[in-house]
Amino acid sequence: MARDRESRQPGTVAALILAAGESRRMGSPKPLLPLGDTSFLAGLLQQFLASRARPVLVVLGHQAERIRKEVSLEKAVVVVNAEYRRGMLSSIRAGLRGLESEPVSGALFCPVDHPCVSAAVVDLLISRFEETRSPIIVPVHGGQRGHPVLFASSLFQEIREAPDSVGARQVVWDHADQVLEIPIEDPGIITDIDTPEQYQRLIGS
Repeated sequence: MARDRESRQPGTVAALILAAGESRRMGSPKPLLPLGDTSFLAGLLQQFLASRARPVLVVLGHQAERIRKEVSLEKAVVVVNAEYRRGMLSSIRAGLRGLESEPVSGALFCPVDHPCVSAAVVDLLISRFEETRSPIIVPVHGGQRGHPVLFASSLFQEIREAPDSVGARQVVWDHADQVLEIPIEDPGIITDIDTPEQYQRLIGS
């Protein structure tokens, strides 16, 4: 990991995989749900590591030790959010703390319940960010916004200070005229799995 960090140049875009929640509606930890020959978290991690995003951080919380045992996380930077019960914004804040010593120009935020995000989409968002320097880049499929969302590092402090009840959406709203929407053909960006019924439809499709 040290060699990897030394080889990166300032201006890279990090990735935060947010996998700290309690998965209450699902009834079991979403990071560990099987998907093909892998799991939600392992599959997402594989895609982000295959992309240009660096470093790749995984934010754990609920059942963190179990997840560490069942998913190989050696190639990621692992951050444990002790305040995960406060919601997703607490995990984003924990992830941003993990980036404080990293010379990144932005970060992609991806909840683990969006398990179908691909490396190709990640690289496209990074490329558009490098081309435009738009402070917020959002993928869109069929008129619906999805994940991951890319925020420039200039907005990190605003994200930290956002209200818990709204989270990073507040920053998106505050900068609505600066949001760049990128049309994406891949429906994986809007595949959001929160319930057993949604999961069954996913694995049965």
